[in-house]
Amino acid sequence: MKLLTPVAIMATTITALTLGPVTTAVAQSYPDKPIKMVLPFAAGSPTDAMLRVITGPLGNRLGQTIVIDNKPGATGMIGADYVAKSAPDGYTLLFGTNTTQVANKYFFKNMPYDGLKDFAPVAIAGGVPHALVVNPSVPVNTVPELINYIKANPGKVSFPYANSTTRITGATFRVMTKTKLLDVPYKAYGQAVTDLLGGQTQMMFIDFATGLPHIRSGKLKALAITPDRSAKLPGVPAMREVLPGFEIGNWNGLFAPAGTPRPIIDQLNREMAAVLAMPEVQQQIDAVGYELSKQMTPEQFGKYIADESVHYGKLAVAAGIKAE
Repeated sequence: MKLLTPVAIMATTITALTLGPVTTAVAQSYPDKPIKMVLPFAAGSPTDAMLRVITGPLGNRLGQTIVIDNKPGATGMIGADYVAKSAPDGYTLLFGTNTTQVANKYFFKNMPYDGLKDFAPVAIAGGVPHALVVNPSVPVNTVPELINYIKANPGKVSFPYANSTTRITGATFRVMTKTKLLDVPYKAYGQAVTDLLGGQTQMMFIDFATGLPHIRSGKLKALAITPDRSAKLPGVPAMREVLPGFEIGNWNGLFAPAGTPRPIIDQLNREMAAVLAMPEVQQQIDAVGYELSKQMTPEQFGKYIADESVHYGKLAVAAGIKAE
């Protein structure tokens, strides 16, 4: 057995005496100033709408103001990178999504951060289902009818995308149906939707927060939902019911920079769970088109993200998507 020298024993003792109280003090005093919550997408986006429902009640429970800082650009990478490089003290947090934490790395070679290694998962919040919709000018009412229509009109049906989720869903649909579907990239999600409504493009996987008003008004026709059926659109099947294996979800959650003290992570996880259990919060989240996820521990959330990364990697390979 290796014996410690007197100097080593002293160093170990000092470390034990200092780090323990410091960690406890951090847990007891946090937070003692306002918290910055970075949203890596534009104000008015679906994720922004979800976050604004949460921040007020969460700030009340923490006893501090939570300031939303929108840092859009590069499909969420600008805001996510900002948080990844921030001090791991619990005062700069990220409201990230499957796009920022998982999907982006399969589209971009020179990622400025690592979605798994540079963040500490805190708590999952929820997800927004996506509906496969078509412009009413397309004479179909079901997914099989759409597939047949695309095959009968090769190269004439297009789908717009403005983020990693809408791109990978459309590309996966094209590969699984073996159709000549055209993809049209947009810099702004809103413009992609505008052109779909105007008939410049024909179909899209649109998030509920944006799409439900247009579906309910008849401006768009919903053919299927991913990942699951939803009470918000009764009678509309899940994509995997008509295309077995089509399972692409969308989620968001709270992240801190890697190295943030565990007591802070645990406290934020507890308070997020408490906020998301509030009936009034659940009603507001439902109203903006989102659906809550089953709450997880930080470890469970981390494993979920790792599994999602593997899943998205397989989808990207199958769809022939290469990082550029």
